[in-house]
Amino acid sequence: MHEVIMPKLGLTMESGKIEKWHKKEGDKVEIGEVLFEVMTDKVTLEVESYNSGILRKILRTEGEEVPVTEVIAYIGERDEEIPQAESELAAEDKKKVEVKKAEEAAEKVKEVPGISGEGVKISPLARKTAKEIGIDYKSERIAGSGPGGRIVKEDIIAYSKKKGKALGEEAAPVTTKGITVKSSSPLEGIRKVIAERMSYSKSNIPHIVLNAKADATQLIDLREKFKEKILEKYGIKITYTDFILKSTAVALRENLEVNSTFSDGNYIIYDDVNIGVAVSLEGGLIVPIIFDCDKLGILNIAKKRIELVGKARDGRLSLEEISNGTFTVTNLGMYGIRSFSPIINPPQAAILAVGEIYTEPAVVNGKIKPESFIDLSVSCDHRIIDGMIGAKFLRRIVELIENPAELVN
Repeated sequence: MHEVIMPKLGLTMESGKIEKWHKKEGDKVEIGEVLFEVMTDKVTLEVESYNSGILRKILRTEGEEVPVTEVIAYIGERDEEIPQAESELAAEDKKKVEVKKAEEAAEKVKEVPGISGEGVKISPLARKTAKEIGIDYKSERIAGSGPGGRIVKEDIIAYSKKKGKALGEEAAPVTTKGITVKSSSPLEGIRKVIAERMSYSKSNIPHIVLNAKADATQLIDLREKFKEKILEKYGIKITYTDFILKSTAVALRENLEVNSTFSDGNYIIYDDVNIGVAVSLEGGLIVPIIFDCDKLGILNIAKKRIELVGKARDGRLSLEEISNGTFTVTNLGMYGIRSFSPIINPPQAAILAVGEIYTEPAVVNGKIKPESFIDLSVSCDHRIIDGMIGAKFLRRIVELIENPAELVN
């Protein structure tokens, strides 16, 4: 009998969420066939089977979060005996403990002052909420998440939604103190990872944010000159982002202090320039990597960007394509955002924010005329990148944007 375990797909991975089983119990499985899909702390990946045989038993179902190396299924011969998994034993022990705790809590409920009638422990606000939305907390079994199993407002709201779904209809909106709650759910998947990483970044990394404005006139002219020819010949749409990525890569190569990280008290400077491109997805944000970006021309950067963005939106990125980035570029110009202060993507030490290209009056050769500009902001880890280093880096990006011919020579 072969064990199927939750694989460790990255150094930081501690658990994975089973998104989908591609086989069901009783199905024949061959080595190399996709067995299930797992969401890591970075991306959803397909996991292949290392053994052939019959999928005898699935221990962990779709939607479950499972620690790495835990047994989640068994593959064996059709009549081979299935061992009782450690996870099942652990679950049984846990259930016994929970039942015992519940029994002890039930005994103590009678002794706690402030308990509502019928022996139900509930907060006044939860009682009020239940009355407003028509939930009979005395007769319906509602699990309490408060101290000692006390039912709180959030428990009433969650129960109301669950009950509505069970009846095949949406639960009525909950109104408390004049505020209508449309939805309330725990963060999961990518959203949860983003929340954790951004909280860590702002709490542990002292940010210094530097801002600059670049004249985009020559950049616009150069792109207009080449975009139709490149589209016709290669079928590739060159964007301003591709020029920004190349400018950033060149500036990083010339200012490697920014291409760095701070780890275990060490200031580590990378020689590889691997730039991540922030891509917005329905479930959150992901950052695929363009490796050795400084060594690529504009055309190849565009090719790689298009490939990675397509994979990201189709959920086909590999773990390698989102790992080992040394710097990140995030662009909100397409949404009409002129400037913003980005949060560093750990363990990297800096990130560049790019706004929209806009037009405003400017003095040129003593005359006022409309000119095009683009605002840039770089956030740096101030523990290792001081203002002067960050300023030199950002100034070089501005110079390349204002003189884009350097990027295509």
